Amino acid sequence: MNINRLGNLTEHPDIPEWLVSKPVAVPYFDGLELTFTLDGLEEMDELEVNAAIDSFLMLTSADRLSASSHVFKNYRRILDIADEEDLGCTITTEFDVWKHVRPSEVFVSRRSRRDRLIYIQIAASCDWEREHGLQIIYRQGMQLSRVSDQDGHLTYSDAFDVPEDQDRIS
Repeated sequence: MNINRLGNLTEHPDIPEWLVSKPVAVPYFDGLELTFTLDGLEEMDELEVNAAIDSFLMLTSADRLSASSHVFKNYRRILDIADEEDLGCTITTEFDVWKHVRPSEVFVSRRSRRDRLIYIQIAASCDWEREHGLQIIYRQGMQLSRVSDQDGHLTYSDAFDVPEDQDRIS
């Protein structure tokens, strides 16, 4: 598969269905270099994957900041069920939330049901959810569709098995 913006892809040593890039500068995180992992995609997906990655790599720190309220909401949700001491951090504003997020890699996959579109998933560790981390997901690389712990689901409707018309960012 030829993904223009990612350069040569190599097979993941443990999972042959995954193709992995060398680190690529991601403008969303001010040029932080992250690897991209293509999960189970096929040659016939190449045009859609290229379009989604191009769209994602056009997102900037301004787009990241516009997602701040959703990431802060994730922090507040965990704060509601845990003690601040257990969390290891106190975050007072939605814009301060990024000081506690450490992106680790980017996954590119096709949703297995319903719209079957390409989704870009940013995997990150965060101070308030050490066990499950954080995922920030963009439909087709351009539309924020989900913010949650890393649970393997690309959409809210998939995670909670609700109808597509009830899908929302969570």
